[in-house]
Amino acid sequence: MLTLGQAARLGTVAATGPAVRHATPDVTDAELRHWVSRVEKNAIELHTARQRHAFQTWAQTLNPSRRADRAEK
Repeated sequence: MLTLGQAARLGTVAATGPAVRHATPDVTDAELRHWVSRVEKNAIELHTARQRHAFQTWAQTLNPSRRADRAEK
């Protein structure tokens, strides 16, 4: 398969300058701020959940009978 440059040199495709792609703003600043705040909130919640899990794991290693006590209730 030919690249675009090879095809242009063969004359099968008109030679043009390199394609320039620009990002088009499809969303407003307010929408971007909203999404950023949601991502930050989710990151905080994930961090909190990981800390809670780490604490529970640590607590269970210190007191393994704690898990058995909770299972009986």
